[in-house]
Amino acid sequence: MKTIIIIGFILFSGIIIKAQTWSTDFVGIDSLWNPLGGRGEVYTMHNYKDSILFIGGNFKNVNNELDVYSIIGWNGDTITRYENGLDQWAVVSDVYYYKDKLYVGDYFLSASGHPNTQNLAIWNGTTWEGTSLGQPTSDVYEFAEFQGNMVVGGNFEHFGTTPFGRIALFDGTNWYNIGYFGMWIKALAEFNGELYAGGYSGVRRYLGGTSWEYLPTQPNEFVFEFQVDTFNTFLYVGGQFTYIGSEISHAVAMWDGFKWKAMGDFCGATVFPQAAVIYKGDLYVGGGYLYDDINDEYHLWINRWNGEQWDSIGGDFSSAITAMEIFRDTIYIGGTFDTFNGARSKGLVKLAMPDNGCDYIKPRINTLADTFYLSSSQAEVQFYNNNPYVDSWLWDFGDSETDNVKDPVHIYTDTGIYNVSLMVTHGACTKTVNRTIIVENNTGSNDINFGKFDLKLYPNPSDGNFYAEIKGFDREKSIELKIIGLNGHLKTTIHVISEKTLINTGSWAKETYICNLVMDGKMIKTEKIIIQ
Repeated sequence: MKTIIIIGFILFSGIIIKAQTWSTDFVGIDSLWNPLGGRGEVYTMHNYKDSILFIGGNFKNVNNELDVYSIIGWNGDTITRYENGLDQWAVVSDVYYYKDKLYVGDYFLSASGHPNTQNLAIWNGTTWEGTSLGQPTSDVYEFAEFQGNMVVGGNFEHFGTTPFGRIALFDGTNWYNIGYFGMWIKALAEFNGELYAGGYSGVRRYLGGTSWEYLPTQPNEFVFEFQVDTFNTFLYVGGQFTYIGSEISHAVAMWDGFKWKAMGDFCGATVFPQAAVIYKGDLYVGGGYLYDDINDEYHLWINRWNGEQWDSIGGDFSSAITAMEIFRDTIYIGGTFDTFNGARSKGLVKLAMPDNGCDYIKPRINTLADTFYLSSSQAEVQFYNNNPYVDSWLWDFGDSETDNVKDPVHIYTDTGIYNVSLMVTHGACTKTVNRTIIVENNTGSNDINFGKFDLKLYPNPSDGNFYAEIKGFDREKSIELKIIGLNGHLKTTIHVISEKTLINTGSWAKETYICNLVMDGKMIKTEKIIIQ
């Protein structure tokens, strides 16, 4: 059965027709059934090079005849079966293809009866096997790649007898303990060259070794999902939460490497693990419910964030949307729903959207503060842009000066309110963004004598850790070191409690970093450090 719904509208400034296409037609997949004889449930999908879509969840057979037990491969035409799949009660939360092997995780007792395959099973191309250390002691929820390695997150405390703190790293040969999380992890992603983990205790960033740090400000409840917009360098965070700090951000928020952006309450439902994608530059999530008081029902649909606001793409799903993936330029949607738009569904739906022109470019201007202060008649301001892959940048600093680099440093020589604009160009597309900054004199009873303080970084260059020494250190003041990577993301914020501070660089990339001395909220000094 094939169901196609086309929704179109005309923009009369040129008669441009936009359409979205829904479909329940999956060639070779007529039905999915779970062990109890009901509908199949899809919890994860993984696209391998646009050739195979791996589908995992809670189902016994496909097409009411082939026993597959919760994991199949599909090439757009035919089904691939992996022996008898897992066991009859298996639930699969994530699948990942890494170095020619398929990794399957969550809760199950074994894969086709093979030993050492509980909770984490590996298809080696011929049969199922376990890890070299033994099987995890509890559920595996998430796989992600980080600097060429595979990271595994879940609720496990051991692989065999080897201890792990709910997270492990695998380089293809060896497993490594990279830290301790007191409770489960359900979201992992590499963002700006760094590893992020999310779960029961919010969002953390990996510092190397076994060290992690919390991001400043946290979602007020659970984190289930990460999606990375690599072109605009945004990390979207989904889950079961309603606030970021004091700002309403229901189920979704965005971290841009500097600060959080709250995204309002339009997305009303929980964003489940695996239930979000970046598609043609926009974020799509399975959420947004409408409570029907008459029939006592929830209706769920797909929502889209275009960088500034939410809108509903539509669809009427009878139950939760729990998996989304891009496959051959189409969004594949899976879940626990047995009807879609009022018709019987196998728990799988497709959605194709038209190109959105230049909307995929979402420029932002970042600085470490909104207000800067003249020192010796100068205020040095470091600007950052989030678009490393555009063709060109054109800055206007609001004082008749311009620049054409991604992250310029500009010197203001007078007080004032400056409207800074940036125009980015990529191919035939051009986008402009604005930001206001203020430059003031350092005057008043609570002055900071800028000339009294100095910042020294050594050794510089450094092949590892380095020291930050502050001349004029004052315990009565709030002092921070904000260290920025050259790709324009906030590497770390360190609260300074002594004249000399050791900076542990851990797994930092070998590049130049900008170290900013901030005192009582004022930028005092800026120095560069080279890690080589």
